[in-house]
Amino acid sequence: MYWKRRFFENIVGTSETPHTMEISRSHGAFIYNEKGEAYLDFLSGFNVSNIGHSNPKIIEAIQNQAQHYLHTTVYGEHIQSPQIRLAQSLSNMLPESLGSCYFLSTGSEAIDAAIKLSRSYTNRSEILVCKNAYHGSTIGAESLRSDYSARNVFYPLLPGIKFIEYGNEEDLNKISIHTSAVIMECFQAEAGVRIASDAYFIKLREKCNRSDVLLIFDEIQTGMGRTGRLFAFQHTSIKPDILLLGKALGAGLPLAAVVSSSKILSSFQSNPVLAYITTFGGNPLCCAAGFAALSLILEQNLCAQAVKNETFIMKSLKHPMIKEIRGKGNFLGVELHHHINPREVIRQCYEQKLILDGFLFDDRSIRIMPPLDIAENDLRKGLEIFKSVLSSCE
Repeated sequence: MYWKRRFFENIVGTSETPHTMEISRSHGAFIYNEKGEAYLDFLSGFNVSNIGHSNPKIIEAIQNQAQHYLHTTVYGEHIQSPQIRLAQSLSNMLPESLGSCYFLSTGSEAIDAAIKLSRSYTNRSEILVCKNAYHGSTIGAESLRSDYSARNVFYPLLPGIKFIEYGNEEDLNKISIHTSAVIMECFQAEAGVRIASDAYFIKLREKCNRSDVLLIFDEIQTGMGRTGRLFAFQHTSIKPDILLLGKALGAGLPLAAVVSSSKILSSFQSNPVLAYITTFGGNPLCCAAGFAALSLILEQNLCAQAVKNETFIMKSLKHPMIKEIRGKGNFLGVELHHHINPREVIRQCYEQKLILDGFLFDDRSIRIMPPLDIAENDLRKGLEIFKSVLSSCE
């Protein structure tokens, strides 16, 4: 009770009804409260914990790096091997045009950096972004949010932002010579996991090419194996000019990245000088954890495991209260029929020690996003709890 009281007195939460579960430890797919009770985590920290909690290889990498050095100076000045190892590993898994990294601390910071980079590189200001997309909470990222009721309190926001409908080919005609960039989630997350057709992405790429517009894919949620591919854009026939990573990139530590060509990223050096600087981006401790996590994803073939998990979930999660399941890999949205209250389902699952949540822009769906390496028995257990709660809500 002491820490709970201190929590409400000294910590500003993100909602008026927080879980208030006091965390004592976490391991694998489980989070333990102060009583030692295990909660099955089907959120993965909103896709941060792709390889589960407290992976011993990650802990070892953090401890080893901590014995050498932590912070030295602002990122991009000193040569730090953890940054280089991670950048090289990422570039080895990406097209040649995505061979350079600029590391940051958070996904929102990566979005703001991408806005500055696109305007610096193209000398244009207009940016196109999809409706019902969430790109972060800084004032730059907030400017990319389409729901006016949530963002109008922060006016004035960045000018030059135009909205298009995700998956609507007709809306792509708004791309013009005045556009600096299109910023888009390859798979829309907070809209309830929506995936456009490959034909749409091909036309998107063609439109951007025609007007020399930068195509920026926000893979802060979908990257690092979450969808059954290392990056979600690999499910399509195209590639972006700029790739944004975060969340799972740091394996539980704050790390994000803007990945592009050295030609595009060099705008940060010269137009103007110090166009973007970051104190903690590329922190060596975070990069060491990120390198260890990427190595584990590749060594254990967790992308293939995510596909296997998807098959298991789709086969196991049969229930008359479920209208539709969307997504790929361990990135799934479960839409319920209208007479079922998703928030009540989430609440009851939590009481049975299964952690779930919904989406910002889809109040009919629940996210199913466990760690990629979750054991089949644990996955089955969570799905059974979910189905039993659905049955009780009929």
